Amino acid sequence: MRRRAARRLLLAVAACVPTAAPCVAQVEASLDAAASVVRYDGYVSSGAVALTPSVAWRSPRSALAASVSVLVFESGHTSLQTSLSGGSSSGPVGPLRLEAGGEAGASAYAGFARFAHALGRLRVHALGARTGVWAGALAGGLSRGSGGLGAWGGSAGAWARLRGASVELTWTRLDAGDTSYTDLQGRARWLGGPFEVAASGGTRVASHGGGKGAYGDLAVTLHLTDGMALVVSGGSYPSDPVRGSIPGRFATAGVRLTPRTTPRSALVRQIGPYLDPRPAGAAAAPLAGASVAVEQLDGLAILVVRVAGVREVEVMGDFTDWRPISLTATGAGRYRYALGLPAGIHRFNLRVDRGAWGVPQGAGYAPDEFGGSVGLLVVP
Repeated sequence: MRRRAARRLLLAVAACVPTAAPCVAQVEASLDAAASVVRYDGYVSSGAVALTPSVAWRSPRSALAASVSVLVFESGHTSLQTSLSGGSSSGPVGPLRLEAGGEAGASAYAGFARFAHALGRLRVHALGARTGVWAGALAGGLSRGSGGLGAWGGSAGAWARLRGASVELTWTRLDAGDTSYTDLQGRARWLGGPFEVAASGGTRVASHGGGKGAYGDLAVTLHLTDGMALVVSGGSYPSDPVRGSIPGRFATAGVRLTPRTTPRSALVRQIGPYLDPRPAGAAAAPLAGASVAVEQLDGLAILVVRVAGVREVEVMGDFTDWRPISLTATGAGRYRYALGLPAGIHRFNLRVDRGAWGVPQGAGYAPDEFGGSVGLLVVP
């Protein structure tokens, strides 16, 4: 009785402590190496090679990302850009969620043109199962080499998820020193097999010192393996007074290297042996070759499974009324549950190629009422 009570207590702690959430945090890293042709407005075209390492830590409620981009031009001049961004959202407040975040960065070109900025933002989101809207304000400061300037503005947007695709429309107004402008933008993203296509377009209006006109770009990614992809992109972009870039056009081809996602669920893993009904020394779970993670896509929590060399992956849980549902293959050994996960603590099981149901790597586990194990997911 005491052992059973202890198990229940540990399970309750795992469910209530945010850091105990399985899949609640994961670290992702990537390295892009590319060759580009860039033409800044008013300048001749120039070839460049670029190297961009980046790392991100994400959980269903918070995120932190950092990147460094180094471009070396034909002239021998070098451009360096660094960026750090993050944010955190509240739990549901009725139909709404609150988000606080910010970003900071610095850039330098040829050792003499230097820029830096720091911006904070507050947003209110109204989220549905496949649609959402948001609005917010931002404020901060920037430096253009000498002295500082204040920056402030507002933004709003709406998004929708379709089968295998997502679209987003945004409005942004920014005032920074003697520069002000409004951007109206649209973005679309589509996943199909090993291909990922992202497109964006917009126009700048009501501008004073920030330029005007339309811009847009297109990027196509081909996932060759679980950790490597080819990326081809091109288009144009407007000036960015905050980050110190001038308008230009570009075409890029490169390789993206992405190590496997690393799920972090430290507390659940620590207490897992006490929650698992299997005796010590028992065989590993039948899904040892599969890993699970919760990723954010357009404001929704998405269940993603990684497993190589299989034909079908199925999930069943309280969010499917315990009916087996086949996951959608998105290429490179990735399988995705097509609907966003509702907030809460979820119990689930997974199986591969109609084999035994089990708990994959990256998930916490607990005993079920039938003497077996059930996986745990926490979505705030």
